[in-house]
Amino acid sequence: MALAENESKGAIILVGIVLLTMVGVVFGIFVGLGRPIDGLELLGERFACAELPLELEVGSAHKLGSGDRIARLVAEEGAERDPSWPDNVIVQIHKDDRAPGLLFPPDPRPVDLEKLGKWEEDPKQVFRGEINRGRVDFGRWSVPYIRERLFRDAGVWVDSMRVNLTAGDVNCVVFAEFPPEVDGSEDALRLLLDGFELR
Repeated sequence: MALAENESKGAIILVGIVLLTMVGVVFGIFVGLGRPIDGLELLGERFACAELPLELEVGSAHKLGSGDRIARLVAEEGAERDPSWPDNVIVQIHKDDRAPGLLFPPDPRPVDLEKLGKWEEDPKQVFRGEINRGRVDFGRWSVPYIRERLFRDAGVWVDSMRVNLTAGDVNCVVFAEFPPEVDGSEDALRLLLDGFELR
């Protein structure tokens, strides 16, 4: 009888552990990936465009555990696109109004030439560095941008450009990632921003 009771208690404890583990996994996914939200509604907080520019479409959109909201824009399947256009764009609206400023430090963080030399010989280490920064003008707007290059372990590099589109209480930063081995350019960035039609 005592043996059966012990086995029963052990089974209950085991079930409890499994349930807690499952709750932990679900919570981890929620905090990490966030919960899905309407991407077009998110974009509408800052942009007035009826159609997304550069043959882009909303790939996914989430509200993170931090309160930040993110929409990921990807190239429309089957669309004929200019190869110089960014093919992966992230629009992030931060909950904390200090966050955008942290993404635009006053001092450049250039590519480490020593790391670059080693990477060119044997591209095992992943690292990034700033290529240039400036301002991009579009419509009646002028905003700062930073262009970075990510050196991947596959021996290819990828350029990304980010701009701070914060206005009022909408703390918005846009990240535009270009196809591998394609130089990020002001012209392509300007086309993207023009097409968004800022409010």
